[in-house]
Amino acid sequence: MKLINLYQLQIVLSVIVPLMSWSQSAGYKETLKKDIALFESAKTANDFVYAANCFEKLAVLEKKEWLTYYYAGLCHVLAAFEKQNKEIDTYCDKAESFARKADSLSKNNSEVSVLKSMIAAARINVNKAQRGQKFGLMASKYAAEALKLDDSNPRAHFVKGKAILNTPPTLGGGEKKAKPVFELVLEK
Repeated sequence: MKLINLYQLQIVLSVIVPLMSWSQSAGYKETLKKDIALFESAKTANDFVYAANCFEKLAVLEKKEWLTYYYAGLCHVLAAFEKQNKEIDTYCDKAESFARKADSLSKNNSEVSVLKSMIAAARINVNKAQRGQKFGLMASKYAAEALKLDDSNPRAHFVKGKAILNTPPTLGGGEKKAKPVFELVLEK
C-alpha cells in the first residue's frame, strides 16, 4: 500500500479545527486567520517555530482562548518532527507546555488529546529502541482518548492510524492494520 504523504495529511487535518463557537473579538479572529495562514504555508521547522511565536503573541493578548495555545503547541510538535536527537525534546517540551494550557482552558477536548498524542509520537524519534514502547503507548492512549471524546474527529483517527502504522506488525501494527484507519480518516 502506498500511503499518502502522512506529514502533508497531518498538516491539512490539523488546520481543519472546528471554529464555529467563537465569541472572540473581530481583531482576534482576523489575527488568528492570518496566523493560521502562516501555519498552513509553513514548510520547515523554522517556519513552524515562527508561526508558533505568532500564536504565542496572540495568546498573550487573549489569555482565555485555547486555540492559540493549541496551535502554538501544534507548530512546536511539527517542528520537532523535523529535528533529530535530543533537540526533539526541546520542541516537545514547549508543545507540552502549550498543550497543558489549552487543556486547562478547554477540558475534555479531542483536539488537545490529538496534540498530546503527536507530542508522545515525536518523542519516540529521539531513540526509537529506548523510547518506542513508553511513548508509543502514550501516543496510543491519547489517540484513544481523542476518539472517546469525539469519534467524528478525523485527526483523532489519523493519530490512531499513525500509532498503528508505527507499531511493529509482530505487536499488532503495520501498514495492513493502519490502512483501514487511514481510509476512515479520508471519509471523515
